[in-house]
Amino acid sequence: MDKKEIKRQVGEMLDAGRSKTETFQALSGDALKDKALAYLIGARPDPVLLERHAGKRKILLGLMAAQVLIGLLAGIFLGLTLSTGFAIGLGLFAGGVPLLFGWGFYRNMAHAYTVYVILSISQIPRLLKDFGEDSSGILIAVAITLAMVFYVAWLKNLLFPDLGFFGAKKIKGQFVFSN
Repeated sequence: MDKKEIKRQVGEMLDAGRSKTETFQALSGDALKDKALAYLIGARPDPVLLERHAGKRKILLGLMAAQVLIGLLAGIFLGLTLSTGFAIGLGLFAGGVPLLFGWGFYRNMAHAYTVYVILSISQIPRLLKDFGEDSSGILIAVAITLAMVFYVAWLKNLLFPDLGFFGAKKIKGQFVFSN
């Protein structure tokens, strides 16, 4: 069996009501490594959890829409110092990146949550670079960034309880799934 077939079977088995553990045991040892299969199963959105946390997801999507708007406007105004074409390009880039993350959150892609957390944390040293010049503004920016990071990580943990930070959860050498 190839990877696409296994992915299709995982979806069919979980949609048919089989537990994640049964699905993992049935498909383990095929074309996918167990680690990749466990991640594939753990990253599959659970409709019950999506419904339970729908309000939290809407809040996240609203925050991402605000980031898109802020990025778009900041990019345009920053780019206008050089040229109109640069302003449009920078605005589209600064607004497009949060838009891509918002799309990933909307489509319930587990890796979008992880990449958002990693990229946001990697921006904190850049924010702190000019701490002496505008300490109150920088502290506010860092606080907002950290609040978003913690919110996204918390929501990922609620929506995908079988995933750790980078992969499927493993206890004593065995992949563990919430059924």
